[in-house]
Amino acid sequence: MLVHQLLLGRTEGMSPARLAAFLDGWTSLLELLKRPEACMPAAGEAERSVVRALVERIEIAQRRALGEDAG
Repeated sequence: MLVHQLLLGRTEGMSPARLAAFLDGWTSLLELLKRPEACMPAAGEAERSVVRALVERIEIAQRRALGEDAG
């Protein structure tokens, strides 16, 4: 619900070009965070695991918000 509201609130009223840039940046951030060993080299495996789990939950919320996930 939070991801849904955040995305809708942040993108409301954006021009198509700004919306495309926002979505590209959001997607790029999630892709980077899927590889915490690259962006957090000093972090332990426990911290990296938490980041991976968070990204997974955000992606699930995104799919639900976009109607791509029935579950």
